[in-house]
Formats: sequence, structure tokens, C-alpha cells
Amino acid sequence: MESIKRACKYFYYRFIRLQATPESLARGVALGLFISTTPTFGVQTFIALFLAAILRCSKICAVVAAQLTNALTAPFIFLGTYYLGAVLLDRPFDRSRLKGLFEGFQWENVWTSGFSAFSPLWEGFRDVFVSLWVGGLIVGVVLGAIGYFVVLGIDTKAHMQIIRAKKQVERLKRLKRKNAPVYEKID
Repeated sequence: MESIKRACKYFYYRFIRLQATPESLARGVALGLFISTTPTFGVQTFIALFLAAILRCSKICAVVAAQLTNALTAPFIFLGTYYLGAVLLDRPFDRSRLKGLFEGFQWENVWTSGFSAFSPLWEGFRDVFVSLWVGGLIVGVVLGAIGYFVVLGIDTKAHMQIIRAKKQVERLKRLKRKNAPVYEKID
């Protein structure tokens, strides 16, 4: 338990010491959290990096936050976003239709007809993809907003503490110079 606490403290201090404004860090986290809920599994890191560069926010925070969806959490996140999207779009998913879809798909046609062989799969999965995107976008906006304000609050507080500490050090240096003994130069 102590090692977990120490690791959390370490990452907190590493996060605070990133050379960026609190606004940039918060935008990076919000962007990463938003991207992590979209059904772009496998390319989320690249999308986060690309958009962070365009939007001028913290690339490190965006990439790290995009890792919310990983091999352990993806099934739960995508199931939740799919369900939300399906409920909002009033498109219930039928398992028997999915089973029939795979039975009708012929892998040998992939080599002869190319991408057109996937059109039966696309027709059946269109509802799933649309539901995933709708649910993912809604969850992403909410999660991104929460992440933005939490990180902005934490980092602004820490940033102000660092500024106060630097000002105090400067004040002490000035006092030392002011009270330092003056040695006269003897010719």
C-alpha cells in the first residue's frame, strides 16, 4: 500500500513539474479523455498526439489520458458507450443477427473482390458503429469536461504554491543582500 501511495505522489509531482501552463495541461487531459471513449481503439495515441499538436495543448497529457481505454478497460468502456448510443438512437442489438452475419461472410472472397467482400459485414455492423460513436462522443464530452476542471483546479493550486515559494525565496535573497555587511575598500 505504501508503494502505491509513493507512486501516486511521484506521478503527481511529475505532473505538476511539467513545463506548461495549467490551461494547456487541462486541455491535454480533456482531449485525451475525449479520444479515449471514441471507438478508435489502436490509433487513439496517434489521434491524441496529432490533435494535441494542432490544438496547442499538452501532448504528454493528451497521450497519457488517451490510455484510459486499454486492453483491460476497453470492453467495459465500449460496452457502456455502445449501450448509451443504442438507447439514445433506439437501436437495440440482436445477437441472432450478429451470428447470421458471420455465417454469411466468406473469407475466400476477400482476396478476389477486395474491400467489397466486407460490405455485408459493414451493413450489419453499421448500427453498432453508429451507436458506439454516439455514445462515445457523449461520454467523451462529459468525461473530458470533468477531467478539464479537475486538472485545472489541481494544477492551478499547485502552480500558485510554486509561484509563492519562488517569491518567498526571492524575498529572502533580497533581505540577505540588504542586511549583508558592507566591506569598505581600503586603498
